Order: sequence, then C-alpha cells, then structure tokens
Amino acid sequence: MDQSVRTFTLAGLTVTFLLSMHGLPTLDISGTELRHVNMLSQIQPEIEANETEVVPTPKAPTPVVAVVRHGRKVNFKERWPKGVEPIADFSGGKAGGMDAFYAQLSRVTTLGRPVRIAYFGDSFIEGDILTDYLRALFQSRFGGSGVGWVDCGTPLVAFRRTVNQHYSGIAEFAVVKKPFDKLRQGIAQRYYVPREGASVTTRGSKRQPHVADWQSAKLFFRSPQSVNIRIAISDGQPYMCRTRASDEVQMIETKGNMNAVSYRFTRVTPRTTLFGMALESDNGVILDNFSMRGSSGAQLGRIPSSTLSDFARLRPYDLIVVHYGLNEAVKGNTLPLLKVYIKRMKRSIENLRAAYPSAGILVVSVPDRDQRSAEGITTLKEVKELVALQAQLAADCGVGFFNLYQAMGGESSMKRLVDSHRANKDYTHLSFGGGKVVAGKVFPSFIAGLDNYKRRKALEQQ
Repeated sequence: MDQSVRTFTLAGLTVTFLLSMHGLPTLDISGTELRHVNMLSQIQPEIEANETEVVPTPKAPTPVVAVVRHGRKVNFKERWPKGVEPIADFSGGKAGGMDAFYAQLSRVTTLGRPVRIAYFGDSFIEGDILTDYLRALFQSRFGGSGVGWVDCGTPLVAFRRTVNQHYSGIAEFAVVKKPFDKLRQGIAQRYYVPREGASVTTRGSKRQPHVADWQSAKLFFRSPQSVNIRIAISDGQPYMCRTRASDEVQMIETKGNMNAVSYRFTRVTPRTTLFGMALESDNGVILDNFSMRGSSGAQLGRIPSSTLSDFARLRPYDLIVVHYGLNEAVKGNTLPLLKVYIKRMKRSIENLRAAYPSAGILVVSVPDRDQRSAEGITTLKEVKELVALQAQLAADCGVGFFNLYQAMGGESSMKRLVDSHRANKDYTHLSFGGGKVVAGKVFPSFIAGLDNYKRRKALEQQ
C-alpha cells in the first residue's frame, strides 16, 4: 500500500471514529458530565432565536392603586429593602392575592382565631425542614404555638424535630404510592385506615421553639358509621366520644393547655378513615406542613372538591403556599414538557381557589438545584426555565409569586449551602441548618410585603 493510500485510509478511520463519538450520548463519569464531542461545531449554522422555544417572561404586576377618601386615587410605590426578594402580586388587588393574608396578619391580635398558612410542597419541605424555622419566625413575631397539622400515623414523623408521635394499628395510604383511593384522601393527600383498637399519641417537642405545647387539638376523620374515640390530653383522664355517622369530613376539638394528645379508636369499620390532627393555639400564626415526597403538585388538582370544601369549612386558611418543582426540574425535561406540567398546575391552583376563595395563594418557585458537569457544579438550566414558567403561572392565575431561587442566592446557591454543610450532597435538599438559613431569607419578604400593605392602607385613610 503506497503512502497516499495509507494517508487517506488513516484520515477516513479518524473521521469515522469522530463521527461515532459525535453520535454517542453525553457521558458521565463519577457524577461528572463530560463535554459532548461535536466535530461539526465550527461549521454548523447557529440556530436563530426564533427557531427555538422561548421561556416566557411575565409582565410586572400591575401596582395596586391606593384610593383615598372621596374616591381620589394616589400613586403608591412598594418598598423592598435591599437584599429582600420581593413577593410579586399578580392579583391586582383581587381575590387570590396577598392582601387577604396581610389583612389578617395586621389584625392577628383581634381576629379571635389563629392566622393559618397551608404550605404544600415536595421533598424540599419534608420533615418540616424549612417550614419549622419559618413557622418559628412567624410565631416569634406574631404569637402562636403548636406545630399545626400532623398526619395520623406516618413513618415520616420520625424525621420531624417539631413533634413526637407513636401509633399502632394504623395503615397509611399516600397519593404517590399504590394502592390509593383518591376519593378517600384528605387535604394532605393521605388517608389512614385504623384497625380495631388502633391508637395514636402525639407529643410536643422542645427541640424547636413554640411547639412544646398548645391549647387546641383537632382530629379530622370521616366515617359513614359511628365510631368510639377515647381522647386524653397530657396526663389528664381520658374521656369517650361517640361520633356521628356521616360521609362528610368531621372534626373533634379538645381544648385545654396540653403538651400531648392521645386517641384510641374502637367499633371502627373498613370505611373509617383518619386524616390528621391540628395542634394549635387560640391565636397567633399557625403553619401547616403538607409535604409529599415525589409529588409534582399536579396531584392537588385531583383532591375531591367536596373534601376540600369540608376542610375549608372546618379549618379555614388565610394563605395557601404552593411550592413544587424538584421532581420536574430534572436534566432532560424539555421546555415543552415543563409547559405541560404548568398547565396541570393551573388545575391544582384553581381547585384550591374554588375551595378557599377568600385565601391568598402564593406560588413559590423551585429552589436552586445543582449538578456536576464539565464546568464544575452549576445550576441546572431546567431550574431557570421552570422558575420563569412558575412566575408566568402565577401571573396567569392572578396570585402571588415568590422567586425562591433568587432569594437563595441564584446560580449555584445550593452548592454554597453544601460547601457550608447546610445541604445534602445531592445538591437538591437542605439539612436542618440549611432550612434555617433559607427561612431567614424568606421571612423578611413577608414582613416587607406586610409593611407595604399597611402603608397603602394608611394612605387610603387620609
């Protein structure tokens, strides 16, 4: 074989080898993503911007105009302190915005009941991480005690620092696991089926402030036949309660200063369904943690409207937080897929709004989520895309929006928490230390929003 043939043969083999590598998927070694081989990168035409899908950017919320006496309108400009992430309110002052929540907070001492927050989320808030510190900040500022909602017999309670629980004879069913009867679920997207003689005892915790004791214990359940429930608080004498038969959600309230409550169930039937209990004070602020690992949040749209209406009647909320996205902001989820997800989330918000028409609703964006790559540990692009889509979701639904990604510090903020031992090395979930840090960045936004509301209302009285 002469020299020219060998040269062309070698060149052909090289091109064939590079083309083969070009067709390979992106490789990952020990969690580090290698650069994709693209031998045609210098000659491929750049894709025009109009040939790619564009992430929507919602318009800024329309400022709520202050209307003073005699109908005169006055320009009002919100103030957000430096370093405090604004809460965008897309309601224009209508139902579903933040005014409903701020109004109740401003009269928390005279309301005659607690100001209640329902905080729905995925594994980012599991174990009361983040929400325990946020609850403590609210209760330190506005009063209140008690952990709020506690499920009736879930193994997850073992990971919570804010409550201690022991149960027996109770089977748990959750929306992310099969079997699951969606018609039996409660507001927490779980339900519990007790055996004869089943019991659950819940005690306060001294590991976090304000949750060691409370003044009201409310048990939520449904039973088409009457059931016997023996109830005891702290070290007091138990008493027996015979429930009525009903297909509606029922609530039994026990009052008194207590640091523990026990329930024992007899004469149960296969259709007896337990949901949870609410441990709270008679005033101040109560924050209920409704976490569901593996949930996208779209499942909220499938809670029966009659069930939500029952809970709204028995346990009204002033603010409903919808905080999801970790299970959607994953590598490879394209923009069209994320847009489909947002459409499903609209149904969830509308389902909640229908049951709680007077409550404020706040969409909290997906937090930062990082991944190892050839450039180091950086934020997933899917996170940034989803944050923008969630802002648009809030705008389309006319509710509030909080950019948690920016509040955390934006690009690679989760990495910084991991480096300071405040987050797990999956670069996705917080430790309890990280929950305290992030709650400290979230709470000032609520206070600044409340201050803006009070200034506007004071101006309207002039």
